[in-house]
Amino acid sequence: MFASVMINFYSKVRSNFWAFALSITGAILSIISNRSGVGWSWDSTDYVAVGTNIANGRGILDVTGLPMTVRPPGLSVLIAAGISVGLSANLFLLLLNATCAFIVVAVTFALLQRAINSRVIIIATTAFVAFSPALLWQYSMAWSEPPFLAVLLIAMFISLQKMSYTKAALMPLLMAALFFIRYVGPVFAVALTISSLVINRKQLGLIRSAIINSVGFAISFLPCWLWLIRNRRIDGTFTGARAPGGGSLIDPLKTLTGTLGTWVLAKPFEGGIYMSWSDYPASAKFAGTSFLIIFVGLLIIIAAKNFKITRFKIIVRANHDKQNTDVVVLSATISLLYICFSAYRFVHWELGPLDNRMIIPIYVPIIILVAIAVERSVTSQKQFRLIIGAGFIALFGLHLTSVTKDALVFGHDGRHWSGKGFQELPIHEFVKTLPARSLILSNQPQQLFSISKRPPVFNQYQLDAAQKRRCSHRYFVWYNTLYHDGTPNIESMPQGATPIFTDSWGTIFDLGACRDDINFYWP
Repeated sequence: MFASVMINFYSKVRSNFWAFALSITGAILSIISNRSGVGWSWDSTDYVAVGTNIANGRGILDVTGLPMTVRPPGLSVLIAAGISVGLSANLFLLLLNATCAFIVVAVTFALLQRAINSRVIIIATTAFVAFSPALLWQYSMAWSEPPFLAVLLIAMFISLQKMSYTKAALMPLLMAALFFIRYVGPVFAVALTISSLVINRKQLGLIRSAIINSVGFAISFLPCWLWLIRNRRIDGTFTGARAPGGGSLIDPLKTLTGTLGTWVLAKPFEGGIYMSWSDYPASAKFAGTSFLIIFVGLLIIIAAKNFKITRFKIIVRANHDKQNTDVVVLSATISLLYICFSAYRFVHWELGPLDNRMIIPIYVPIIILVAIAVERSVTSQKQFRLIIGAGFIALFGLHLTSVTKDALVFGHDGRHWSGKGFQELPIHEFVKTLPARSLILSNQPQQLFSISKRPPVFNQYQLDAAQKRRCSHRYFVWYNTLYHDGTPNIESMPQGATPIFTDSWGTIFDLGACRDDINFYWP
């Protein structure tokens, strides 16, 4: 089953020049955006540090040498595999993200072929995904989103197939993989299970379909549960320490509307954890609100054209393409369930705004729903089709211009902690000259690791671990930070240590030889 499905999938892609060309283009844009180095943020440092530690046989340890619980190990295991075959973490991530970009575009095309009859709409929608600034912002970072998107879309494609032994075996593996790449994976696993249940009900019957798909979900969750238990034993939490955002569910949903607006305007917006609706530009708010109104209207058109309502049940119209319905059910279930979960999570579990990065998993499902709605709503009137076509050309031109500009800028300057301006700061140039066998501590370990690439980087509260670490010499990189009132934060700065470098960014202290007592500098 799986072999035949994949052969069918690849034959469809290869037989269509546009599908293959757009998939390659998506991968090339990813490579261009990363040619100066894949972007790093706080999350990235843990992914790479854990991967480096795994490759060196030290286990699943984060930047500071502690067992990782706040992030799953999937991406880190992939990085470790790349390092083990001789690739640098940066080169491996560049290749991984490019591969994921190719898969996302190719599978999008395959999903559209199952749902849409118009070749023009299929190619246009695939091109929209290939030249998406929102997606490029993920491919240009060392984040878990690119592999998560690739695995999710493959799982969507497999879930649309008839039930077989191969599908029954593959779906648990793919759903478990989603969890080990991102902790939010089970939410998508639930959506995939529900959709697969509905899709397979005519083949198997409702009860049998429910049993088989539910068992598959249970099997997929078993290794996830074992990992959660492992985390609980380490630090008392299932997924690491997290703090809820509070407030009402309206707040994250408003932020979602702003994010949708940035997708329309080809201006992705990724803020800090305290980002809210008020931080979005007025243009994004207007575009997002307008998109929601139009999108809901198109969904009503889909429902009106695809279904007829009797007294107590909805019956699919006889002339409706079943594959179209399956893709609609799958994409809508994934999108709605994830939006509801994300809003609830923000309020009650984790302070994570619904920005571009948070909502990117449903980018393709939403685009697919829009494409289906457009095809269903387009009439035979030539003027109406011309208006739709002109609108798409204008929107696509905006996205094409933006994604090209972003790829060139990211490729030349880098992103975040991989940016040239950050990497080439005098304090960081000095750090790079420190002896390879030395131990470097910092009050900002993740930030420093993006420069040194040498785990562990202990902080000022890990003196016992630093004392036990074998090394030749110790140094402390103190980054200048401020409290909310603007006063300098000098809490737990080393005392009596010799400063060997100082500038506006911070100070590098010499803590002496590793045989000396490090506690001397923290009396």
